[in-house]
Amino acid sequence: MFSQRRIRVLAATALVTFILYLHYSGDSESVQNQKFYQSTVTAINAEKEAAGNIKTGSHLPPTDKEHPSFKSSDEYTYVVSDDQEQPAIPRAQPDTQQQLDIPEKEGTEEISIAGRTKMTISKEKGRDGEAETYAESEAVPGVDDEVEKEKQKQQQLENEQKETKAELNDILKRSPIIIFSKSYCPYSKKAKTILLDRYSIVPTPFVVELDQHPLGPQLQSLLGENTGRRTVPNVLVNGRSIGGGDDIVALDEHDELASRLKSLAGKWLQEVQRKET
Repeated sequence: MFSQRRIRVLAATALVTFILYLHYSGDSESVQNQKFYQSTVTAINAEKEAAGNIKTGSHLPPTDKEHPSFKSSDEYTYVVSDDQEQPAIPRAQPDTQQQLDIPEKEGTEEISIAGRTKMTISKEKGRDGEAETYAESEAVPGVDDEVEKEKQKQQQLENEQKETKAELNDILKRSPIIIFSKSYCPYSKKAKTILLDRYSIVPTPFVVELDQHPLGPQLQSLLGENTGRRTVPNVLVNGRSIGGGDDIVALDEHDELASRLKSLAGKWLQEVQRKET
């Protein structure tokens, strides 16, 4: 049997235990009944529920339109993996997506050439997006041919001018007195008669029949530019013109032809005198 002392200790222990039980059970109920405790528990449960929804891919954004973080469902894309969570990425707007993914289509346009004709060209976007290059897509018939013909004509004219100048220089070396004539011209015949038949001239005057020369028209045009006389006859002494048929007749009638020839020809003219009739 238990002693009286042991019975008293057991009774005291039981009493203290009962009192402590009543104390803590009452405090627990009072704490749980407080609003702060209830709101804290609600927030913790909401966070746990939200975390569980993100892991399973079922998290939805706020549905309240007045909420600061509200966005339509089309603006969210959820990326969920087995090992880690990734934040929601806003989906690109339709116009931005079109600018990023859809390349600019090639177009065609027409441009004018020399203000007369048009050609169709293709317009291509440069790789760096800064410059545009144009490629010819359709040739315009006749334009290139006309340009090429014009170039050939200009080149031919330049070659003729060079050849004519060389021919004139070669003719002027033949004699100190050159008679540019035409075989059917009466004025040319009169000048040739005076210089060749009435006078004795050494070296003999050299006659060029322009109507029979292959470069006759070109030589006559060049003489007009150099001497100012475009008609025939054209008598040159040491490269200088002393006139045409009427001028030779006048100098002969005034007995000035021989002296004029000597003064212009210089030492190159060895002899010049009027023949006795």
